[in-house]
Amino acid sequence: MTNNDKLKDERIAHITSMIGPLAGLVATIIATFSNLPPVIQYIMVLLLVIITVLSIYVVFGQSLLILLKKAATAIKHRFLVKKYYDDFNLLSDRLGELLKDNHIDNIPYVFINLRNIPPQFNYPRSLIYDLASLLAVFKEGMKNVLRGDFQLLIKQFESILRMYNSQLVLQPFQQIRNLYRDKLTEQDRENYEKSRENYVRFLQDYINFAKAINKDCGEKIAQDWFEQPGKLEKS
Repeated sequence: MTNNDKLKDERIAHITSMIGPLAGLVATIIATFSNLPPVIQYIMVLLLVIITVLSIYVVFGQSLLILLKKAATAIKHRFLVKKYYDDFNLLSDRLGELLKDNHIDNIPYVFINLRNIPPQFNYPRSLIYDLASLLAVFKEGMKNVLRGDFQLLIKQFESILRMYNSQLVLQPFQQIRNLYRDKLTEQDRENYEKSRENYVRFLQDYINFAKAINKDCGEKIAQDWFEQPGKLEKS
């Protein structure tokens, strides 16, 4: 809406707000001092009521709609928190476990400790620390979720998960699969597969969470698909 449109609406509201009292005065004069039949007087009163209601709507209707929209949003927010907070909090704890660089069941840990692979695969370690710090900030927001924005927290969680999935899982996996697959030992493959299965279960649990909350909201507020790492089989 342009400034001209806003000024025009304000003028209309001001003029309309004056119509009610004026119409009331006219109707009172007519009803008191004229000899009009009662039916006409009734019609005049009815018209007065209609004009007054319209005047009130023009002046206060927009503000009322805004208040109603805010109330509906608050109710929706509380519903989502009540129904999905525990599941979401558990998923965030599981992501925290995935961000531990000394956890033998995590894919980045397996990649870092591959024996026959060049040392450049140690690079994820610093990113793990950065993402763990971001997750700590996110967890602080979870403590005040009722005063915050649940949908925004979901987006923050997903941004951490996307970076983890893309840079700490998929990118190293693709490089190892394409360049160093034949250098892996059977123990390397077994360690990776165990970690991969654990991680894929986590991703699927989050996808199920996203689909459920999207269905309740009637819109897509959570990402319900993530690319998953494949197996490191022999070529």
